[in-house]
Amino acid sequence: MARIIFESRGRLLLAAGTLAVALAGFAAATPAVGKEPAVVVVANPDLLTRRITYADLNLASLPGQASLNRRVAYAVSSLCHEATDGPRSLYSLANRLCGESAWKQARPQISAAVDRAGDLALTGTSPIAAAAGIAIVLPK
Repeated sequence: MARIIFESRGRLLLAAGTLAVALAGFAAATPAVGKEPAVVVVANPDLLTRRITYADLNLASLPGQASLNRRVAYAVSSLCHEATDGPRSLYSLANRLCGESAWKQARPQISAAVDRAGDLALTGTSPIAAAAGIAIVLPK
């Protein structure tokens, strides 16, 4: 009779263990209550975008500003190369117009980033909103 009780306990423990594993798997598979659903962003295939980060630069210094300008220049060149189907000529009208449009977008963002860095260096605060980088968007 002792053997029957042992076997019953073994089955009971096995059933409890199986139930615990199943519940743990269910809890891991379901989202937390109140959690936001995933957001899916679909890029417009007719637009070309370049993002230039500067979080690693000290824009309150001239070397940091020069580095940001070099990064933007490289991004503008790359973007216009793609937008105009390659560099037919560095001085082509399409390439020149593309560069002007890209720099027109980038300059105010660069200026705001440099102004914010200067404010933060002088006072520790800035009325200019923080940003992580420069964004340039052009049509294909």
